[in-house]
Amino acid sequence: MAKVVKNKYDLGDIVFVNEFDYKNNQSGENHLFVVIADDDRVLPLEYFGLIVSSHREKSKDNSSLKYNEPLNKDVKNALKKDSIVKCDQLYNFPKANIQFKIGSVDVDDFIRFIRAYEIYLEETEKETVGNR
Repeated sequence: MAKVVKNKYDLGDIVFVNEFDYKNNQSGENHLFVVIADDDRVLPLEYFGLIVSSHREKSKDNSSLKYNEPLNKDVKNALKKDSIVKCDQLYNFPKANIQFKIGSVDVDDFIRFIRAYEIYLEETEKETVGNR
């Protein structure tokens, strides 16, 4: 699949982002993300996504990182190698930082990522309430 620059990206698109911020406010560069939401504008200015990593050894199946969901490369997602989606950190980035779309995930994978993120939020909330 060819690199595609769009005016609007869809849920489940895998996009290449040139600049973003980690939770600790450190800058990140040149990473793939699965788009899971936008800012609800007709032409969104900001997107929200889960980071894609090629470190398959860190998947929930191979490590203690239980929110890292595997994502196998295929024609639709256009990944070069089997990867993981880190479903325990939501990132936001402006549309201007999206350089292009490389592919998209299928609906079943998208739902699996959203569910893993929801479970992470539920478990984090329980821990927070339990520590009060």
